[in-house]
Amino acid sequence: MARKKVRTKTQVWENYERGRAYNNGLVPNQYRLVNTNIEFFAGNQWLHLPETPAMSRLPKPMFNIIKRVTSLFVASLTSSATTIAFEPLAYYDGTNEADPSSNAAAFATAEVQNLLEKFKMEYRIRDALFDGAQTGDYCAHFYWDPDALPYGGAFGPYRGEIQMELVDGLNVMFGNPNDRCVERQPYILIIGRDTVENLREEAERNRKFRPKDESAGDFLEYAIQPDYDTAWQAGIGGKHELMPDDDGTGKALYCYMYYKVTANAPVIDPKTGQPMMEVATDRSGNPIIEKDENGKPIISNDGTPQYKMKKVMQPTTTVHVTKATKTCTIFEDVDTGLTRYPIAWGNWERQKNQYHGRALVTGIVPNQIFINSMFAMVMRHLQQLGFPKEIYNADVISQWTNEVGQAIGVRGMQPGQNIQQVAYTLQPADMSNQIIATIDKAVAYTKDCLGATDAQLGNVRPDNTSALMVLQSAAEVPLENTRANLHEWMEDIGAILLDMMGTYYGERPIVRERKMDELVQQTGGTPQIDPFSGLMSTQSVTRKVVETFDFSQFKHLYLNVRVNVGATTYFSEIAMVQTLDNLRRDGVLSMIQYLERVPDRLVPQKEELIENLKAQAKQKEQELATQQQMQMNNGIIPGSDGQAIGSMSEAQEAAAGAAEAAKHKKLPPSGTNPVAGGAIDNAKAFAALPPGIQARFQDIPGARTQATVLNHGRILAK
Repeated sequence: MARKKVRTKTQVWENYERGRAYNNGLVPNQYRLVNTNIEFFAGNQWLHLPETPAMSRLPKPMFNIIKRVTSLFVASLTSSATTIAFEPLAYYDGTNEADPSSNAAAFATAEVQNLLEKFKMEYRIRDALFDGAQTGDYCAHFYWDPDALPYGGAFGPYRGEIQMELVDGLNVMFGNPNDRCVERQPYILIIGRDTVENLREEAERNRKFRPKDESAGDFLEYAIQPDYDTAWQAGIGGKHELMPDDDGTGKALYCYMYYKVTANAPVIDPKTGQPMMEVATDRSGNPIIEKDENGKPIISNDGTPQYKMKKVMQPTTTVHVTKATKTCTIFEDVDTGLTRYPIAWGNWERQKNQYHGRALVTGIVPNQIFINSMFAMVMRHLQQLGFPKEIYNADVISQWTNEVGQAIGVRGMQPGQNIQQVAYTLQPADMSNQIIATIDKAVAYTKDCLGATDAQLGNVRPDNTSALMVLQSAAEVPLENTRANLHEWMEDIGAILLDMMGTYYGERPIVRERKMDELVQQTGGTPQIDPFSGLMSTQSVTRKVVETFDFSQFKHLYLNVRVNVGATTYFSEIAMVQTLDNLRRDGVLSMIQYLERVPDRLVPQKEELIENLKAQAKQKEQELATQQQMQMNNGIIPGSDGQAIGSMSEAQEAAAGAAEAAKHKKLPPSGTNPVAGGAIDNAKAFAALPPGIQARFQDIPGARTQATVLNHGRILAK
């Protein structure tokens, strides 16, 4: 049986070849440039040397400035925690019109946070920035895995999860490479390599999405074959794979092609969730009247004609995808339902009129070559001329030895003859100091031009943290553009995730944090009673809860994406701790307030310590309030420390009055405008006192004692 003739190339593959020709046509060649940068960063900085005897004997030192500076910049860019948050528009309260009780923005923020934790985004950002520093580009590709179980299937039979992968910049090709904007591209190619077995299985699963001429017989067996098309992959690792087995299994190159298709779709009413309707019109724009089966117009009860209705349609653009190898289509023209390309594209440094960025390593390679080559020649000079050489008369000395303490025999030496005429030591030639100075200058100028200062490299002692913070802030300026590109990349990721959640999730459970009020438990586990109100005391806590939410409403909502960044660099942390120490020393902060603001890694089990301190403070406050209430019930005027004022001596009362006055010395004077947390006037304070205390107030001796009682009334009034 003759085999069916296999097509030479698929349409997707032809687009791939055009993108590859574009990369080869760039000056310098994009593939050679990226491979050179990768090898120099890894430390292979003496590749492709001419095979001459002189070069083979030349030392090959390697002082990898590239890796030091790149690692420093990546660490600096990722030292600040980055999160994605969603917020409604200014004229929108953040709730869905169809379900006002649900805050869509809060659910979107919570689910994206869960996804970023699943992706291990903190490490993915580092990998992306290392890719950008070496290749100039970094790319995140998102796709829907329909077989994955959310939360491991712990919350029900829900299926499907969003997955993420980082793609090399060389394996991403834009349909319009002169425009770096992703959403304006006619198509985008994502290149990869997979085993032939996986590609055949995937093609078989998607039989209904493949062309009919590729579904007959054993087409897949001979259409998808192992290839050796690895020359255009990045780095040495991408060019070497396992040899194919005897049965023909190996790897083959595949391409995803994403493109947008526009079609008319009904407009959904956000209040009802149903398609919106409008009056149908003829070609002249006149409304069409409904007619019965006899062809007569249908008249409503009010005497007006009943018009024909139709769905309100609007152009809707969705992303379609095709996956193919060189000679076989895995699936074709599948509507993803997405409105955005599931691709987040970023550059280390943007270049004019092309989507590829300029890598950090590209500008350092010439300096790195100069430093290495100069050091190599200095070493070769020292090997050849750095040590003294002995010259001797072979007629007088038959054999020379450098052994320590070994005697050297001399024959035929004339009496009185100078020994230097028999043997002489040649001193090594001096090397110009300009060589070492030039090397030092090259290293220093390279770091200065890149912005890698001593403050960033850690070559200074952190004695004066204020000055170091100023130096560090100034050193961060060259990275601001790169940091802005990273934040834009993160915002694009947030928009993509929102689009995919609204398209694929539907109604499903979500784990998120929510604030709630809980009862305060005493030591024995019983609820704590507030002595003033007689109600059970409550406290506000944050707990993780599981809630069900309909994510499909994201398709009809618009939320702004915001990237939140917090500074957590080394010197800013030192300054922050010192500031907290000063506030604590001056009495501005309590111990609990201090612990809540100090970095977690400085205090082990910080949360448990804070909870214990809060429980102790609450218990003391309740005990003091109970004691004061008992004193007032007995007609005794209590002090702020629980001791009865009537039981104190005059000196003790004066001291108590001074202490109370000191507590309120920062309150604004009478007659000023009221402020939040300001002082309560004497009338309100007097009215808050128990009736027994009010009746005896005029008999209280001393103005200071009366002021103390009024201060206690202010506490009761609050």
